[in-house]
Amino acid sequence: MPAVPASCDAFATTPPATCTADGEAFRGALADALATADAAARDTALAALEPCAALPPGAVRALRAEVAPTECGDALVQGVLAAPPARLRDDVRSVLEGLGLAARLARLVREPPRLAPPFDKQRFRAFFEERLAPWVAAQAGAIYELSSAGARLGGYGKGIVAVEAGLADLRFVEEVRNVPLPVEITKDRELADVYFGALDEALDPRKDRGRDAALAGLRLLASAGVIRDARVDRARSLLSKLYGGRRIDRLDALALPPLGPVDTTTPDRRLATLLPTFYAGLTFAATSPPDAPLLRALLERGVPPELARQLDASALPEATRRLWARAHVEMGRTYWRSRDFARAAELAQLGAAGSGAAADDATLLSALAQALAKGPADAVEMMAKGPMLPAALGDVTALDALAKRRSPLSGIAAYDAAFLLELAPPEAPDAGYWEGVAERYEQAAKLLRADATLSRRALDRATAARSTARALGAPGAGAPRPAPPKPPGPSTGAPASPRP
Repeated sequence: MPAVPASCDAFATTPPATCTADGEAFRGALADALATADAAARDTALAALEPCAALPPGAVRALRAEVAPTECGDALVQGVLAAPPARLRDDVRSVLEGLGLAARLARLVREPPRLAPPFDKQRFRAFFEERLAPWVAAQAGAIYELSSAGARLGGYGKGIVAVEAGLADLRFVEEVRNVPLPVEITKDRELADVYFGALDEALDPRKDRGRDAALAGLRLLASAGVIRDARVDRARSLLSKLYGGRRIDRLDALALPPLGPVDTTTPDRRLATLLPTFYAGLTFAATSPPDAPLLRALLERGVPPELARQLDASALPEATRRLWARAHVEMGRTYWRSRDFARAAELAQLGAAGSGAAADDATLLSALAQALAKGPADAVEMMAKGPMLPAALGDVTALDALAKRRSPLSGIAAYDAAFLLELAPPEAPDAGYWEGVAERYEQAAKLLRADATLSRRALDRATAARSTARALGAPGAGAPRPAPPKPPGPSTGAPASPRP
């Protein structure tokens, strides 16, 4: 197990004996601390708030470990776990333990032994047997031991460890694949193919174990209400890299209306934009339920279960309800959870009956969520079943209807309709289908002239779709091409069929 880096010494600030801020002053000081760019200075500012009773015992120490470099987490939490404060809550203890285990996992599989040139067969064999194989065994054992300890935790703490264990296993696969090879292998194409085939076969179980651990962790973080988090980003990025045909980040390409700026004129709203979701639950649990400005601020990071239950149990004003629908769409596209899209559709439909910009916004969310609710239950199911998604995702009738309205959101609706059709193509190769997708993207680009970035993205996707159509329609590629699905035109009439 690699030791705690010397760089972590900067996070050994000792908390003062007494608290110097309470109530609103505490939340303002906490927001100031989290907004501090320098990591060591941020930790010092947070340490000054540890004695305060505004959060449960141990919570600020956990927060310090959360926002410090991941590999320093155990250095920060070990003192609290060795001598726990009175009334240490089980959920806070679990997070403290999880952050400590995650720090150790983050330090694993970082510096594998390297063989210096020349890379000949004899030297490589000695290197493999004497240095690389023992390192592989030791790292694999450490990952297993730490992930097993994390499996005994609960909730958010367990999710933290699962994600880091998955990342360690997936990192393991990359590092072993990048080991320099003997020249006898690299110069012999057939021998290299045999080597990499055998290597992939040996590494596949560990790759799948890393995938499963990361997905299990993401499922737990989703249950904690996390929308945006560096740990989630790292896991989704590596999963998408190693499983390119089943990209968990594929829904990031959806277009959504801009949320508008956050009103940070109060300490609570400013803090909500900065506080990781678990700690937002501890801080704002007494808010019943959050109003629209606070909910908008929370959408920067996530909506904790404590507040989600209050929102679901209340009769919400229209502005709050629309934001709550948007929160479910954001959760759905981050974690591929169909139930989030189904709930978003329910919430948005209530506001889609009116007129004006708010109604158009609700209509777009409802139409998009209704289609995506027909997709896989979550990322686990999506990755298990492979790249082909249910054809029901291609039901873009409602989006086509909005695209024809000449609404400010018509371009976004047209773009998303094309994207959903791209996402769920027919199983049989069909050049005409992809030509139709390209035409839809081009129509969307025209409607999006006011948004140069999204218009360019639509044209780029049109080019890619047309390239696919050309490849499928090449001479000898198969049956004659059927008529493509047409984008809806600006005139009145029924929207075009989404499929050829």
